[in-house]
Amino acid sequence: MNEVFLKTRELGEAILKSEEFARVKEAEEKAMKNTEAAETMGKYLEAKGEMDRMMAMGEKDWARVKILSDEMSSYQERMNLIDDIRDLNNAREGFANLINQVNSVLRFIVTGEMEQNEGGCSGSCETCGGCGNIN
Repeated sequence: MNEVFLKTRELGEAILKSEEFARVKEAEEKAMKNTEAAETMGKYLEAKGEMDRMMAMGEKDWARVKILSDEMSSYQERMNLIDDIRDLNNAREGFANLINQVNSVLRFIVTGEMEQNEGGCSGSCETCGGCGNIN
């Protein structure tokens, strides 16, 4: 069992050294230095936090829920217009794809089964972004 944990640690360290992880960290730092981005994200997270608390406590103040929902939509629209936040979201998506590819490879090695990609595999690896299919 120790070998499994050792290899898991090595995998984690390799992921931390990946370009995808580095891009996320760089994009996070850049977005946090952007005053407009940081303020807008903060306001969005405050509204989301209040909404989450209300839902967890079973509060049924639907007028407040509507206000918070509208605020969150407004902040989300603003964030979508900020280049640094778009870059951060793209970097996070790239990192999530890496993790999904790693999981697909592990699943194949352990079970012999491949998960079907939502985007569909053309069968050609020429344009592949790394779906995890092992030929």
